Amino acid sequence: MRKRTLASLIATAALVLSTSVASAARPAETAVVFGQGLAGPTVASGVGAIMRTPNGVSAKLVMPTPVPGSYAYPTGATGSGVAGHPEVYSLWVFIFYNPEECAAALCGPGDLINDPDVIAGAHNAGGHVVGGPNLTLAGSVNHRSVTFGGPNAETLGQALSMGYDLADAEIHLAVAPHGALDPDLLPESISTPVGNPGFWWLSIFMPVS
Repeated sequence: MRKRTLASLIATAALVLSTSVASAARPAETAVVFGQGLAGPTVASGVGAIMRTPNGVSAKLVMPTPVPGSYAYPTGATGSGVAGHPEVYSLWVFIFYNPEECAAALCGPGDLINDPDVIAGAHNAGGHVVGGPNLTLAGSVNHRSVTFGGPNAETLGQALSMGYDLADAEIHLAVAPHGALDPDLLPESISTPVGNPGFWWLSIFMPVS
């Protein structure tokens, strides 16, 4: 039953992406969801999906909504840091255009923030206040998308104008938990980063060219 559910989620994510982008797009890619953090376990029935076009990335991540109080909560200006109902989550797309320049086999925020030779950006792709059993986050990144990550971060438009190709990029999807809904933190809590990879659920896609 679990395999059937996972297969259904993958098919649904691929269908949504395939119907929302132009025909010039590459085939949809899917990957498991794991976390919290790089050492976290695979999330049962969780799936991340992306589709690369010549000018952007469409992304979707589906997973069971984490049980309040069952995981670690980051603290920060856009996170309440406490469990509650409902809770807030944001979706992030990290794009590393020249992953061969990263310090390790897998790129990370440190490469984006600290290494000017790494061409990369972090982009908000959506956010939700969630109280139900399933968490579904979806969005896209294009040349108009704002980039986070400090002065070394590039927008997608800047990277493409430098001659980089999204097919060569390492792309990470990250779900950041902002804790219990605090109306005073909206809309920043669904559009501004909180925490670090140790707190996030992740789905990773390697270069396809």
